[in-house]
Amino acid sequence: MNVAIGYRWFPTALGYHFERAFVAQGHHIHYVGLPCQSRSGFDSSVSIEQIVAALNPKPDLFLWVDPAGKYFPVGIELLSIPAACYLVDVHLGHWRTEAAKFFDAVFIAQKSFVAHFQDAVGHKQVYWLPLAAATDVHRDWQTERIYDVGFVGNLLREHRQSGRLRRLEMLKQHFQINDFTRQYTPDEVGKLYSQSKIVFNTSIAGDVTMRIFEGTASGALMITDKVENGLDDLFIEGKEIVTYQNDEELLAKIQYYLEHPDKRQQVAQAGQKRTIAQHTYEQRVKTMLEHLTSSSLQLIAPMRQVGIAERSQVRRNIYTHLHMLDALLDDCRDAGENPLKRLWSIAPCLVRRIIL
Repeated sequence: MNVAIGYRWFPTALGYHFERAFVAQGHHIHYVGLPCQSRSGFDSSVSIEQIVAALNPKPDLFLWVDPAGKYFPVGIELLSIPAACYLVDVHLGHWRTEAAKFFDAVFIAQKSFVAHFQDAVGHKQVYWLPLAAATDVHRDWQTERIYDVGFVGNLLREHRQSGRLRRLEMLKQHFQINDFTRQYTPDEVGKLYSQSKIVFNTSIAGDVTMRIFEGTASGALMITDKVENGLDDLFIEGKEIVTYQNDEELLAKIQYYLEHPDKRQQVAQAGQKRTIAQHTYEQRVKTMLEHLTSSSLQLIAPMRQVGIAERSQVRRNIYTHLHMLDALLDDCRDAGENPLKRLWSIAPCLVRRIIL
């Protein structure tokens, strides 16, 4: 299959894991996201319909991968090929329900939100597709496990409010832990987890994070907060991963498994076996394509059916939340709005740029 994939490229981007998984399975990839560093791309103001029409070989699919930064191309609803999106942080904010309306097939990383998105877009081509591990980098690098606890992840505003930073500081007082304030490349993530006896996870809002898959793939024991959202469908608690419900239980279980290395290794090995067998990006790509190549798939995105004014308003809401001020101004200009109306239209975006 020929796939046009769009996302904001950087070395640890989720879209890059998907891209490599497509290529590993013999599919042809066109990167149509924004240019970044040494990678060429396309300005987001250029219609994706025009980009796709000029590509050779012609894509069979357009895939937009969240989180996309300041990237949401115009013309998605005009494509003659299926348009699909993969949405991850659906537990943060509501703008992704607007974005989903531009796509014929919607894949959701968090199981609890599938029904909500089906209601929002008005069709059933919405599917649960959990996050995964990229086993070329998230693997056991056969290094000495020098850290009691390992963690790599985001510590921005939402994560600080979730209690993640507080728990990390607490663990730092009791155990040998890596420098969780620095950034790591994908290779470094896999190596860091291979140096860790236990990988710690805590969610923001009951989400099943990619860390769960990356840590288990690296052969460390994964300890995560107990959430619903499909976690029990993915791993057997107590046998493949370990869960906790509060700080006291977290500290006690880490201490227990550090003092009982045989039991720790038994759980870690079972978790690694499960992830390698069922939770890699190559397997997620296979699942995605099963849906996208089905004879029942329809070009059913709601934005294919509505008028220009409604479509523009939905797109502007997305631009506002993605801080795409230039794209918002271009849309206002193309609509022939006068300067005062343009200022009114971009005001929410300006406010978000100032306060966030």
